[in-house]
Amino acid sequence: MQDSLNKLLRKNVEVLAQGGIVYKGQFIEASEDTIFLKAPTGWVTIPIDRVISVREEGTPPKGEGIDREVDPSFFR
Repeated sequence: MQDSLNKLLRKNVEVLAQGGIVYKGQFIEASEDTIFLKAPTGWVTIPIDRVISVREEGTPPKGEGIDREVDPSFFR
């Protein structure tokens, strides 16, 4: 995971975490156990074991978590 994160350094990213939480901010650093973002509201630290995906802001999702299609009959 660390290698794929290196290409996102200093870019605006969206981090999808467990529970459907999406964090947005500038990707500053990733240690072995934490991702650090600089968000408009301040610094955000996210434990790696809670992260589902990290992608550059504005790129389309690739079928992860909350973006899956749900059959309309589910909502009836």
